[in-house]
Amino acid sequence: MATMSVLTIRAHKRYALRMPSKLESEGRKPAPCLLIELSQHGARISNLGQRKFAVGESVALDTSCGRRLDGTIRWAHDGRAGIELGKSLHLPDLAELIDANRRETAVA
Repeated sequence: MATMSVLTIRAHKRYALRMPSKLESEGRKPAPCLLIELSQHGARISNLGQRKFAVGESVALDTSCGRRLDGTIRWAHDGRAGIELGKSLHLPDLAELIDANRRETAVA
């Protein structure tokens, strides 16, 4: 019996992070979370606990380095969520966030 593997092709390079953040949605208390993956067009967060977010919900991700990323929930389950950024990050901005994360984790 032949086995078949599934290859996922992603349009944009993603970078692993470990940056404490807060996810905000209008009319709700900010949810502490952890930014764990970032690309020019999106982010993945974890540690949302029991907080529920709906697909299509407008949110803002406030990072511990002071950057605010506005976007829309693309998927959410099991304390994690994917966010499509409302405005794509330019490469220098992306590099700045990655460097800030490295500095924070080096100090911790």
